[in-house]
Amino acid sequence: MASVSASRKLRIAILGCGFMGKALLSGILKSIDGTTHELKFSISARSQASRDNLQGMFKSKADTVDLITTDNTVAARDADVVILAFQPQQLEQVLNGTGLRDALSSKLIVSLLAGISSERLTQKVYSGQTQNSRVSRVLPSIGAQINESATLVVDDAKLSASDRELVMWLFQQVGQTQLVPEELIDTVTAVSAATHALVVVATDAIVDSSVASGVPRPVALAVASQCLRSASSLLQGHMTIESLKESMSIARGITINALLRLEKGQVRSGVSDAVTHAVQYARNM
Repeated sequence: MASVSASRKLRIAILGCGFMGKALLSGILKSIDGTTHELKFSISARSQASRDNLQGMFKSKADTVDLITTDNTVAARDADVVILAFQPQQLEQVLNGTGLRDALSSKLIVSLLAGISSERLTQKVYSGQTQNSRVSRVLPSIGAQINESATLVVDDAKLSASDRELVMWLFQQVGQTQLVPEELIDTVTAVSAATHALVVVATDAIVDSSVASGVPRPVALAVASQCLRSASSLLQGHMTIESLKESMSIARGITINALLRLEKGQVRSGVSDAVTHAVQYARNM
């Protein structure tokens, strides 16, 4: 394992590089300073067609993404860090690939597999021989591709300090990270997923209503998305929800009247019910 220092020299393998794997890799490549860090990536795809797609996508980064294959074992063999980015239900199939468990031995394994606990993954990868296991469970969000991920990292005391630091550093390249106890990871994942779903639906409704009122769609989308961005930024250490709401809700103002209309539609209880349902669904996966 390469030393975790200010300057890093690492090979990172991404197995099953689907949508989230591509989003993660794209974000890292945008963020990493090649003059400071020497990162090389090997990625595996499920099929030849997917491999061809990845080759086209990362053609301009061939010096960094220098191995694209359909063989998970080949991708993982020389890596320092192996990121599991395939679908959770494919775990058994992938691990049964010829030589893969041996290729994963002694490496830092980062799992993006939703619904699969660190303990379960450790047992599967190491076939019960867990004394030298190095597994970190991480759940980035779709914003990773533009370096705006809300990444959840399981706070695992079993990992060494250097492995924990490396995982945090790697995913901070694509956005913000939040340490979460394993027992809460599914709940917080559901909150993240529900937030994305609800914001997209709300924005779609805002844009459609704006268009119906005569606003060109590109203008409506630009204004709505920038307002969401600014509100999000203000809530990250600058203002509380209460102070933001109060500052916008001047007497006889547009905002307070819009909020009162929303309350008539029971939007608050609808949002709360949707989040509660998402949490219960995630816990039962």
